[in-house]
Amino acid sequence: MGKTIRLALILAALAAGARAHTIRVRTPAGVRTISVESCVAAAVTGEMGGVPEIEALKAMAVTARTYFRVHAGRHGKEGFDFCSTTHCQRLDFPAMSPLIRETVAETEGILLWWQGSPALVFHSADCGGRSAGAGEIWSGLARPYLASRPDPWCVRAPSAAWSARVEWLRLERALGLPGLRALHVARRTASGRVLELGSSRGPLDAEHLHLAVGRALGWNLLRSRVYEVESSAEGAEFRGRGAGHGVGLCQKGAIEMAKAGLDYREILAHYFPGTAAGISARGLAWRKNRGESVDVWTVSGASPLTLAAAGAAWAEARRRLSLDARCRPAVREYPSVDLFRDSTGASGDFAAVTRGCTVHVQAPQRLAGQGRLRQVLLHEMIHVLVEENRSAPLPEWFEEGLAEHFSDGRARLAERARVEALLRRYGRESVLRFLKTGLPQQTLVNPE
Repeated sequence: MGKTIRLALILAALAAGARAHTIRVRTPAGVRTISVESCVAAAVTGEMGGVPEIEALKAMAVTARTYFRVHAGRHGKEGFDFCSTTHCQRLDFPAMSPLIRETVAETEGILLWWQGSPALVFHSADCGGRSAGAGEIWSGLARPYLASRPDPWCVRAPSAAWSARVEWLRLERALGLPGLRALHVARRTASGRVLELGSSRGPLDAEHLHLAVGRALGWNLLRSRVYEVESSAEGAEFRGRGAGHGVGLCQKGAIEMAKAGLDYREILAHYFPGTAAGISARGLAWRKNRGESVDVWTVSGASPLTLAAAGAAWAEARRRLSLDARCRPAVREYPSVDLFRDSTGASGDFAAVTRGCTVHVQAPQRLAGQGRLRQVLLHEMIHVLVEENRSAPLPEWFEEGLAEHFSDGRARLAERARVEALLRRYGRESVLRFLKTGLPQQTLVNPE
């Protein structure tokens, strides 16, 4: 393989990596590769979609994002990272609203950190008035910030009582225990969760029972491990309160805290004491700078230079392509390579990456000093327009080539040359129409 070909392959791989901050999710339609931020919005929708308290939704977004980061590859042996059920996080993509998308965007990239690394986090719908320690639910996962303690916020709203009657035959099949005919609570944890049950077939681990019933019969049957159980001739009758394992963020308590006027950082500090919320372990937070047509988010105060350059780039991109977008573009600027790399998952070799309507740009002051800021932002704003107007699958070279051609770029000359060959053959209007129709089959191999 020649040096030129090797270099081209390396550059293509780097470019693909810069735009691929994604996870693999098993949905009812199959395994899909989806951006992290879309998955966070789907998790907030699925877990707290009908909640109007914005700060509670933000707290959930940071928790969900951190969960995705720490637990990546949870289903790796099955060929994907996460499922879309409550076994991981309930992901509801069809129901995502503009409000939730906007709320999630305001926390974009923010994680919970503990001693320099993303924290181990969990969440549940209703802790029942007392959180569970992670170690009492899952052996080996105890953390100082995941201890059991009373939750005064959760008890402000009553916990819904629940009951579930499960026939012995269904329990036998779920647990693989033929002849099971009796259950009783044998031991509880410090927070009152069931730890072990006695049965006609011997001791049963409560977590094993919970997982087996959830997988075989549905995750909403045994809603928590705060319950009593009685046996009858027909089956086992469970009566409990709360919903979920009770570790970490209690969504019901978070809602009550938001109603009382506390912000998402205060909510997270209550449920994960000692952790820091931020785009890095230093706990840096985003600050919004609103322009006429573009928002710029910074971690170090106002950014008039980037705000003016981003607004001009957005106007120029729309003029050059004669296209527009329904979204309001945002630029997030990172003062250092480490912040850029940790927050976006992209290589530090890239000046910027675009995901959806958000442009992530590294060290804009340095780019401005090099005379590159205008061209970098124009290139990325063209990507925003391409993404917003694309409704057909398109190869990466085509999207990059469009951005290079219309921004007068020089970084991806091979992709630009292929697009310019299409422009000579089909004309400008037809090539832009490919965003809707897809490329003609013959151009996928050779555009000439």
